[in-house]
Amino acid sequence: MNIVLFDDFKPGILKNDRVFDISSLLPGIDYAHHPRDTVQQLITRYDELAPRITALTTQSAGIPLASVRLRQPSPDPQQLLCAAKNYRDGHETPRVDFFLKAHQTIIGPDDVIQLPPIEAKVFNAEPELAVIIKKPAHNVSAADAMDYVFGYTCFLDVSARKVSPTYYIHKSFWTFGPLGPHIVTADEIPDPHNLRIRLWVDTDLRQDFSTSLMANHIEKLIEVASSVCPLQPGDVIPTGTHHIGLGPIQDGETVTIEIERVGRMSVKVRDPRKRTWEKPPPHKSGMAT
Repeated sequence: MNIVLFDDFKPGILKNDRVFDISSLLPGIDYAHHPRDTVQQLITRYDELAPRITALTTQSAGIPLASVRLRQPSPDPQQLLCAAKNYRDGHETPRVDFFLKAHQTIIGPDDVIQLPPIEAKVFNAEPELAVIIKKPAHNVSAADAMDYVFGYTCFLDVSARKVSPTYYIHKSFWTFGPLGPHIVTADEIPDPHNLRIRLWVDTDLRQDFSTSLMANHIEKLIEVASSVCPLQPGDVIPTGTHHIGLGPIQDGETVTIEIERVGRMSVKVRDPRKRTWEKPPPHKSGMAT
Protein backbone atom coordinates (compact mmCIF):
# COMPACT_ATOMS: atom_id res chain seq x y z
CA MET A 1 0.00 0.00 0.00
CA ASN A 2 0.94 3.63 -0.50
CA ILE A 3 0.37 5.49 2.76
CA VAL A 4 0.06 9.28 2.75
CA LEU A 5 -0.57 12.14 5.09
CA PHE A 6 -2.61 14.87 3.42
CA ASP A 7 -4.08 18.33 4.03
CA ASP A 8 -3.92 18.77 7.84
CA PHE A 9 -1.87 15.55 8.18
CA LYS A 10 -4.84 13.20 7.95
CA PRO A 11 -3.80 9.60 7.20
CA GLY A 12 -4.79 8.15 3.86
CA ILE A 13 -4.12 5.57 1.19
CA LEU A 14 -3.08 6.55 -2.34
CA LYS A 15 -4.51 4.27 -5.00
CA ASN A 16 -4.98 4.97 -8.72
CA ASP A 17 -4.49 8.73 -8.29
CA ARG A 18 -7.14 8.90 -5.59
CA VAL A 19 -6.68 9.42 -1.87
CA PHE A 20 -8.78 7.45 0.60
CA ASP A 21 -9.20 9.05 4.02
CA ILE A 22 -8.60 6.44 6.74
CA SER A 23 -8.72 8.81 9.71
CA SER A 24 -11.89 7.09 10.96
CA LEU A 25 -9.74 4.04 11.73
CA LEU A 26 -7.57 6.09 14.10
CA PRO A 27 -10.04 8.04 16.24
CA GLY A 28 -9.02 10.47 18.93
CA ILE A 29 -5.78 11.74 17.32
CA ASP A 30 -5.10 15.44 16.81
CA TYR A 31 -3.61 14.99 13.33
CA ALA A 32 -2.60 18.59 12.80
CA HIS A 33 -0.72 19.00 16.08
CA HIS A 34 0.52 15.47 16.77
CA PRO A 35 1.40 13.87 13.43
CA ARG A 36 3.96 11.60 15.11
CA ASP A 37 1.12 9.90 16.98
CA THR A 38 -0.73 9.37 13.71
CA VAL A 39 2.25 7.75 12.05
CA GLN A 40 3.22 5.61 15.03
CA GLN A 41 -0.30 4.31 15.56
CA LEU A 42 -0.79 3.59 11.88
CA ILE A 43 2.50 1.70 11.70
CA THR A 44 2.15 -0.26 14.93
CA ARG A 45 -1.48 -1.19 14.20
CA TYR A 46 -1.05 -1.71 10.46
CA ASP A 47 -1.38 -5.50 10.47
CA GLU A 48 -4.62 -5.19 12.46
CA LEU A 49 -5.96 -2.35 10.31
CA ALA A 50 -4.94 -3.65 6.85
CA PRO A 51 -8.18 -5.62 6.15
CA ARG A 52 -10.29 -2.62 7.17
CA ILE A 53 -8.14 -0.31 5.05
CA THR A 54 -8.60 -2.59 2.04
CA ALA A 55 -12.36 -2.66 2.59
CA LEU A 56 -12.50 1.11 2.88
CA THR A 57 -10.65 1.61 -0.42
CA THR A 58 -13.10 -0.69 -2.21
CA GLN A 59 -16.24 0.84 -0.68
CA SER A 60 -15.35 4.51 -1.11
CA ALA A 61 -14.76 6.61 -4.22
CA GLY A 62 -11.85 8.44 -2.62
CA ILE A 63 -10.69 11.98 -3.34
CA PRO A 64 -8.84 13.03 -6.52
CA LEU A 65 -5.14 13.33 -5.79
CA ALA A 66 -5.04 16.71 -7.51
CA SER A 67 -7.49 18.13 -4.96
CA VAL A 68 -5.42 17.39 -1.84
CA ARG A 69 -2.09 18.57 -0.49
CA LEU A 70 0.29 15.70 0.19
CA ARG A 71 2.41 16.17 3.29
CA GLN A 72 5.63 14.58 4.45
CA PRO A 73 4.67 10.99 5.39
CA SER A 74 6.76 10.84 8.60
CA PRO A 75 6.89 14.49 9.64
CA ASP A 76 8.15 14.19 13.20
CA PRO A 77 10.28 11.06 13.69
CA GLN A 78 12.16 10.62 16.92
CA GLN A 79 15.27 10.04 14.82
CA LEU A 80 16.22 11.16 11.32
CA LEU A 81 19.37 9.07 11.12
CA CYS A 82 21.27 9.44 7.85
CA ALA A 83 23.83 6.94 6.56
CA ALA A 84 27.10 8.70 5.72
CA LYS A 85 29.18 7.95 2.61
CA ASN A 86 27.32 4.70 1.99
CA TYR A 87 27.80 4.28 -1.78
CA ARG A 88 30.60 2.87 -3.87
CA ASP A 89 31.34 5.97 -5.94
CA GLY A 90 35.06 5.74 -6.45
CA HIS A 91 36.15 5.33 -2.84
CA GLU A 92 36.92 2.31 -0.76
CA THR A 93 33.90 0.60 0.78
CA PRO A 94 33.14 2.75 3.84
CA ARG A 95 32.42 1.48 7.29
CA VAL A 96 28.92 2.07 8.59
CA ASP A 97 28.49 5.57 9.95
CA PHE A 98 25.59 7.93 10.55
CA PHE A 99 24.80 11.51 11.37
CA LEU A 100 21.70 12.90 13.03
CA LYS A 101 19.88 15.46 10.93
CA ALA A 102 17.34 17.66 12.71
CA HIS A 103 13.87 16.26 12.10
CA GLN A 104 12.60 19.85 11.89
CA THR A 105 14.26 19.95 8.46
CA ILE A 106 11.56 17.66 7.04
CA ILE A 107 9.23 19.14 4.42
CA GLY A 108 6.89 17.48 1.94
CA PRO A 109 6.04 17.32 -1.76
CA ASP A 110 5.78 20.67 -3.55
CA ASP A 111 7.19 22.49 -0.52
CA VAL A 112 10.13 24.90 -0.75
CA ILE A 113 13.80 24.46 0.15
CA GLN A 114 14.88 27.79 1.65
CA LEU A 115 18.60 28.44 1.17
CA PRO A 116 19.89 30.30 4.25
CA PRO A 117 21.89 33.54 3.89
CA ILE A 118 25.20 31.97 4.94
CA GLU A 119 28.54 31.80 3.18
CA ALA A 120 28.40 28.34 1.58
CA LYS A 121 30.57 27.02 -1.20
CA VAL A 122 27.48 25.50 -2.82
CA PHE A 123 24.15 23.89 -1.93
CA ASN A 124 23.37 20.33 -3.06
CA ALA A 125 20.33 18.03 -2.86
CA GLU A 126 21.28 14.35 -2.55
CA PRO A 127 18.64 11.79 -3.64
CA GLU A 128 18.27 8.85 -1.25
CA LEU A 129 16.09 5.84 -0.53
CA ALA A 130 14.76 6.21 3.02
CA VAL A 131 13.72 3.36 5.31
CA ILE A 132 10.77 3.74 7.70
CA ILE A 133 11.12 1.70 10.90
CA LYS A 134 8.24 -0.62 11.82
CA LYS A 135 8.71 -1.47 15.51
CA PRO A 136 11.07 -0.79 18.40
CA ALA A 137 14.53 -2.06 17.48
CA HIS A 138 17.39 -2.49 19.93
CA ASN A 139 20.44 -4.67 19.29
CA VAL A 140 18.85 -6.18 16.20
CA SER A 141 20.97 -8.61 14.18
CA ALA A 142 21.43 -8.12 10.45
CA ALA A 143 19.72 -11.49 9.90
CA ASP A 144 16.53 -10.18 11.53
CA ALA A 145 16.75 -6.53 10.54
CA MET A 146 14.42 -6.52 7.52
CA ASP A 147 11.56 -7.58 9.81
CA TYR A 148 11.89 -4.11 11.35
CA VAL A 149 11.29 -2.27 8.05
CA PHE A 150 7.78 -0.91 7.60
CA GLY A 151 8.35 0.69 4.23
CA TYR A 152 10.26 3.09 2.03
CA THR A 153 10.05 6.64 0.75
CA CYS A 154 12.12 9.25 -1.11
CA PHE A 155 14.44 11.66 0.67
CA LEU A 156 16.54 14.65 -0.37
CA ASP A 157 19.52 15.31 1.89
CA VAL A 158 20.09 19.02 1.26
CA SER A 159 23.57 20.22 2.21
CA ALA A 160 25.37 23.55 2.56
CA ARG A 161 28.99 22.85 1.70
CA LYS A 162 32.00 24.22 3.59
CA VAL A 163 30.09 26.01 6.33
CA SER A 164 31.10 23.70 9.19
CA PRO A 165 33.21 20.62 9.85
CA THR A 166 30.16 18.89 11.39
CA TYR A 167 27.45 17.10 9.43
CA TYR A 168 24.72 18.43 11.72
CA ILE A 169 25.34 22.10 11.01
CA HIS A 170 25.73 21.96 7.26
CA LYS A 171 22.78 19.58 6.80
CA SER A 172 20.26 20.70 9.43
CA PHE A 173 19.06 24.07 8.22
CA TRP A 174 15.30 24.48 8.14
CA THR A 175 13.68 22.82 5.05
CA PHE A 176 16.80 20.74 4.28
CA GLY A 177 14.98 17.37 4.47
CA PRO A 178 12.29 16.88 1.77
CA LEU A 179 10.53 13.53 2.33
CA GLY A 180 7.75 11.81 0.38
CA PRO A 181 5.49 11.61 -1.45
CA HIS A 182 4.20 8.56 0.44
CA ILE A 183 5.39 5.46 2.29
CA VAL A 184 5.36 2.32 0.19
CA THR A 185 4.94 -0.69 2.48
CA ALA A 186 7.81 -3.16 2.45
CA ASP A 187 5.76 -5.94 0.83
CA GLU A 188 5.61 -3.83 -2.35
CA ILE A 189 9.42 -3.71 -2.70
CA PRO A 190 10.88 -7.22 -3.15
CA ASP A 191 14.48 -5.99 -3.38
CA PRO A 192 15.31 -2.50 -2.06
CA HIS A 193 18.91 -3.01 -3.20
CA ASN A 194 17.94 -3.07 -6.87
CA LEU A 195 16.08 0.20 -7.43
CA ARG A 196 16.81 3.00 -9.88
CA ILE A 197 17.19 6.49 -8.38
CA ARG A 198 17.13 9.62 -10.52
CA LEU A 199 17.36 13.32 -9.75
CA TRP A 200 16.50 16.22 -12.01
CA VAL A 201 17.06 19.93 -11.51
CA ASP A 202 14.41 21.52 -13.70
CA THR A 203 14.64 19.32 -16.82
CA ASP A 204 18.34 18.45 -16.43
CA LEU A 205 19.01 14.89 -15.33
CA ARG A 206 21.78 15.14 -12.76
CA GLN A 207 21.96 11.66 -11.21
CA ASP A 208 20.93 8.20 -12.37
CA PHE A 209 22.12 5.26 -10.32
CA SER A 210 21.04 2.02 -8.66
CA THR A 211 20.74 1.13 -5.01
CA SER A 212 22.83 -1.91 -5.95
CA LEU A 213 25.79 0.45 -5.42
CA MET A 214 24.97 0.76 -1.73
CA ALA A 215 28.08 -0.27 0.18
CA ASN A 216 26.38 -1.30 3.42
CA HIS A 217 22.93 -2.79 2.92
CA ILE A 218 19.85 -1.85 4.92
CA GLU A 219 20.10 -4.82 7.26
CA LYS A 220 23.63 -3.79 8.23
CA LEU A 221 22.57 -0.18 8.76
CA ILE A 222 19.78 -1.25 11.10
CA GLU A 223 22.07 -3.63 12.96
CA VAL A 224 24.62 -0.92 13.66
CA ALA A 225 22.11 1.88 14.35
CA SER A 226 20.08 -0.23 16.77
CA SER A 227 23.23 -1.23 18.66
CA VAL A 228 23.85 2.42 19.55
CA CYS A 229 20.37 3.68 20.40
CA PRO A 230 16.92 2.04 20.11
CA LEU A 231 14.94 2.86 16.98
CA GLN A 232 11.21 3.59 17.17
CA PRO A 233 8.24 3.20 14.77
CA GLY A 234 8.28 6.01 12.22
CA ASP A 235 12.00 6.68 12.54
CA VAL A 236 13.60 7.50 9.18
CA ILE A 237 16.93 6.13 7.94
CA PRO A 238 18.04 7.65 4.61
CA THR A 239 20.53 5.20 3.12
CA GLY A 240 22.97 7.55 1.38
CA THR A 241 23.58 8.66 -2.19
CA HIS A 242 25.85 8.02 -5.14
CA HIS A 243 27.75 11.31 -5.25
CA ILE A 244 28.72 11.20 -8.92
CA GLY A 245 26.76 13.90 -10.75
CA LEU A 246 25.93 16.12 -7.80
CA GLY A 247 25.50 19.74 -8.78
CA PRO A 248 24.26 23.01 -7.29
CA ILE A 249 20.69 23.93 -6.57
CA GLN A 250 19.74 27.59 -6.75
CA ASP A 251 16.91 30.07 -6.67
CA GLY A 252 13.86 29.36 -8.82
CA GLU A 253 14.77 25.78 -9.68
CA THR A 254 12.64 22.67 -9.23
CA VAL A 255 14.31 19.56 -7.82
CA THR A 256 12.70 16.20 -8.60
CA ILE A 257 13.57 12.81 -7.16
CA GLU A 258 12.21 9.54 -8.54
CA ILE A 259 12.86 6.09 -7.10
CA GLU A 260 11.68 3.04 -9.00
CA ARG A 261 8.62 1.40 -7.39
CA VAL A 262 8.73 3.97 -4.56
CA GLY A 263 7.60 7.29 -6.01
CA ARG A 264 8.36 10.70 -7.45
CA MET A 265 8.43 14.06 -5.69
CA SER A 266 9.33 17.63 -6.58
CA VAL A 267 10.23 20.65 -4.44
CA LYS A 268 11.09 24.25 -5.27
CA VAL A 269 14.23 26.19 -4.32
CA ARG A 270 14.28 29.75 -3.02
CA ASP A 271 17.31 31.87 -2.23
CA PRO A 272 16.71 35.44 -1.03
CA ARG A 273 20.29 36.30 -2.05
CA LYS A 274 19.78 35.00 -5.63
CA ARG A 275 23.21 33.36 -5.71
CA THR A 276 24.35 31.40 -8.76
CA TRP A 277 26.81 28.57 -9.35
CA GLU A 278 28.08 26.98 -12.53
CA LYS A 279 25.89 24.08 -13.56
CA PRO A 280 27.47 20.68 -14.32
CA PRO A 281 27.48 19.21 -17.84
CA PRO A 282 24.45 17.09 -18.80
CA HIS A 283 24.34 13.60 -17.30
CA LYS A 284 25.53 10.91 -19.68
CA SER A 285 22.81 8.47 -20.73
CA GLY A 286 22.69 5.21 -18.82
CA MET A 287 22.38 4.33 -15.18
CA ALA A 288 25.37 3.96 -12.88
CA THR A 289 25.38 0.34 -11.74
